[in-house]
Amino acid sequence: MGTDNSMAVESGRKTYVEVERTNILVKNLSTSMPSSLVNSIILVIVLWNVIPRSYLGIWCLTNIFFVLVRYIMIGYYRRGFQQDNYLLWQWVLLLSFIIAGLLFGSAGLFFINTDQLAYMVFLYFVMGGMVAGSLGSYHNNLAMFFSYSTMVFLIPTAVLFTLGTDMTTSMAILGLIFFVIMSINAKRMNTDLRIFLVLRYDNNLLVEQFNQEKLNTEKLNQKLVMKNNELKKISRIDPLTGLKNRHYLFDILKPKVENEIYSLWMKKNGSNKREPSDLSGYGVISIDIDHFKKVNDNYGHDSGDMVLKQFSARLCETVRQDDVIVRIGGEEFIIILKDTRESHLSTLAEKIRLHVENSTFKVTDNREISITCSLGFIYYPFFKHHPGNIRIDHIFYLVDKALYVAKENGRNLVVKVACSEGDSRDIPLLESITQDLGKAIDARQILFEF
Repeated sequence: MGTDNSMAVESGRKTYVEVERTNILVKNLSTSMPSSLVNSIILVIVLWNVIPRSYLGIWCLTNIFFVLVRYIMIGYYRRGFQQDNYLLWQWVLLLSFIIAGLLFGSAGLFFINTDQLAYMVFLYFVMGGMVAGSLGSYHNNLAMFFSYSTMVFLIPTAVLFTLGTDMTTSMAILGLIFFVIMSINAKRMNTDLRIFLVLRYDNNLLVEQFNQEKLNTEKLNQKLVMKNNELKKISRIDPLTGLKNRHYLFDILKPKVENEIYSLWMKKNGSNKREPSDLSGYGVISIDIDHFKKVNDNYGHDSGDMVLKQFSARLCETVRQDDVIVRIGGEEFIIILKDTRESHLSTLAEKIRLHVENSTFKVTDNREISITCSLGFIYYPFFKHHPGNIRIDHIFYLVDKALYVAKENGRNLVVKVACSEGDSRDIPLLESITQDLGKAIDARQILFEF
């Protein structure tokens, strides 16, 4: 797999370099061809009275026509080039460079028709300029550079050698030296460009791989967040009954209730002060199934699970949808009633007790049994005029004590937690109650009523 991947990268790198070289070549070609037209016209003007005009006219018009043909070819290239056919385009371009070099280089044959040295020097100088120009434009593809520059420069150089004079031979030798220097520079520039394109391809590949890894990481993080949310949701749901569990009660609901009690209950000096009887708060009911162990012992744990599920359903039938029922563990439950009045709380608690007492519960082997439950309830805020003086932890402690009192007094009973100092405005007194709830119970400042 590693070898295959390496070969794929190398193949992609090679294709990228060749395609980019071809694109650069075509771009440079479109901007360099006007120089061929200009040089052709200049040569015609300079040699108008030296070379037969028919030769000059045919030569110039042929060059102009082929320039137009190459522009049409470039138009097709830009509209129809695809990466898969870059090799075909390279062959087409190479053929066009060979023809263009032959057409312009054929001007060297004009040396045969003149013995005027000044015109020879001028014409040879123009040919050298075309080679120098092709170095800057076509060095990215050595095949194109040499196919063009060789035709443009070596035809007049060969003619100079054939003329055989000392001056023409010296010019040809100097021309060859110049051509060798241009060729060396073209090779060096071509190598530099190849290295640059390879580096750019590798850099693009790294950026692409980085972006892909980043995208994969983001997708993985999203999945992890979703899984974590699902796990959190699952971890806060009791799998047997589908109710919220103790983690939800203490991690989510407890701080929420504690924060909301301040917005639900106006402070004594608030600008929108209302009487306590006009306000609503939270009801907290603690429930325990009576003698649940006997259900497991007499009918089995499967029956116990069936009773817990049905008991949960009975609780749901007696409260509102936005109230929260929590299974604390085993057969113990807590109900948090939002936006309720203290006067309604005892009625609801008794309604729950009767609903359970009057219901039948199915167990294994299609048998039916009856059960009862004990309840303790408390209203929060516990102190009417100073609701912040008792925390939700104290509320849970007191309602659990109320449930214990119900158990101790025969079960199937509803017990209310009350405070003899609930209407007090004496803050130090209220603080002393919350600092030692056991002492307050013994002093009957906190009462359990049934």
